[in-house]
Amino acid sequence: MYCIKNKMFIAFIVLVFGLIACTSNEIGESKDVAQEKIYQEYYITHAEGNNYAEVTCQYRFGGKNGTTLVLNNPSQVSFDGEKLAVDSNDVRGAFYKIVKPLTNFYGKHNITFTNIDNKNYENSFSFDSFRVAIPAMANANKALEIKFETSSLNPDDYIEIRTTDSDSSFTISHYGKDAGNLIVIPAEEMKRQKAKTIELEATLFKSIPLQQNTTEGGKMELTYSLKPTKVKLQ
Repeated sequence: MYCIKNKMFIAFIVLVFGLIACTSNEIGESKDVAQEKIYQEYYITHAEGNNYAEVTCQYRFGGKNGTTLVLNNPSQVSFDGEKLAVDSNDVRGAFYKIVKPLTNFYGKHNITFTNIDNKNYENSFSFDSFRVAIPAMANANKALEIKFETSSLNPDDYIEIRTTDSDSSFTISHYGKDAGNLIVIPAEEMKRQKAKTIELEATLFKSIPLQQNTTEGGKMELTYSLKPTKVKLQ
């Protein structure tokens, strides 16, 4: 089963910038807010071809779009036991980020947030391999089946395959609730292509439930992008 979203990439970009515009980049201090009202955000990102993976931690007051927070001592955040330093910019506000070599990044990792009252919130994730078998050649008049390999997906996790160089763009999404390990590009999408090649890019999006949370809530998201692959059409 798959979901088709034709010519939606521009709309997606507009949506992303709209969400950013609605998210506060103001900076406050964690000592000034109720500790159970701190919203936790964690982002794990990697793009194939980059030898590093990034983990970004952010804390907010006022929910997912609220004021970003600098963690005041003794409050802190650590990744696998390593304390992270605060950073900031005009777009994101205050955040904590660590960059790790990919070769040592596969497997389980822990993020520990300590609040001003020395209460710990420990959350973990596993970074696993992600592969998609996009063929070098395909029939321009038939559906294209693409196999993928990754760890188990939750129902709302998904793999997205989209065109990056095409005269008729499309996006196909396979969700964790869909059966099998095949992503199918329908024949009608293939037939729309006028060029002799298309370029396809695959991205894995995972939402990881937090194991320990404040009453305000939070989220952890993993994004793993593969290099675009050229497919010759016959």
